[in-house]
Parts: sequence; structure tokens; C-alpha cells
Amino acid sequence: MSTDDRTASMRHAFEAMTALNGLTLPPERVETIYEGFVGLQAMTADLRRPRTAAAEPAGIFVPDTIIRSAAP
Repeated sequence: MSTDDRTASMRHAFEAMTALNGLTLPPERVETIYEGFVGLQAMTADLRRPRTAAAEPAGIFVPDTIIRSAAP
């Protein structure tokens, strides 16, 4: 799919979603909201890809670094 086709497809999807949900957007904000929509679509595409356990961030911590030390 060419860039122009993709842009037209995204614009059509954006307009269809706003119309379907009955949204009336202020004309001066439509382009900014559309840019956010395109960015959100890119993020969701990234979330929907296969990942291995190595992609999971480590969830470890050292308790001594987060507890208060005893008063002297």
C-alpha cells in the first residue's frame, strides 16, 4: 500500500469513527486530533505483535533502596 493510499485510508477511518460515535470536533482541532489518532494506531499495532519473555522488563528491586533507614 502506498503512503498516499495509507493516509487516505487512515483519514477515512478517522472520519468514519468520529461520525459513527456522533462526535462533532472543533474545526481548528481536527488536524491535531487526527494526528493523535494516527499515533495511537501506530502504538496499538506495536502492542499487537508477538513478544518473548525477554521483552518483559525486569520487575526486581532491592528493598534497602526503598525503605527508610532506622533513626540514629
